[in-house]
Amino acid sequence: MKYVIVVTGLIAAALAATYARYDSLDPCVWLVRDATHQSDLPELAVEARVRAGFLVRGITKPGPYDCLSDWWRLRSENPPPAR
Repeated sequence: MKYVIVVTGLIAAALAATYARYDSLDPCVWLVRDATHQSDLPELAVEARVRAGFLVRGITKPGPYDCLSDWWRLRSENPPPAR
């Protein structure tokens, strides 16, 4: 029972930290925000570029898995700069 409480607490902490950083739990928002931060382009231009990338691959309505995999790829290829 103690493990369930610990795991639940860790999940809650991870969700809170993610929401605090991105103001959203939607991976598509994470993808656009991190790509905007890395490219120094306006957020609207980056969002259009992300959507165009999905369209080129034939994904008209990207789901959470699509955005999460692209976000993970973006983060692994271009780690965030040290603060």
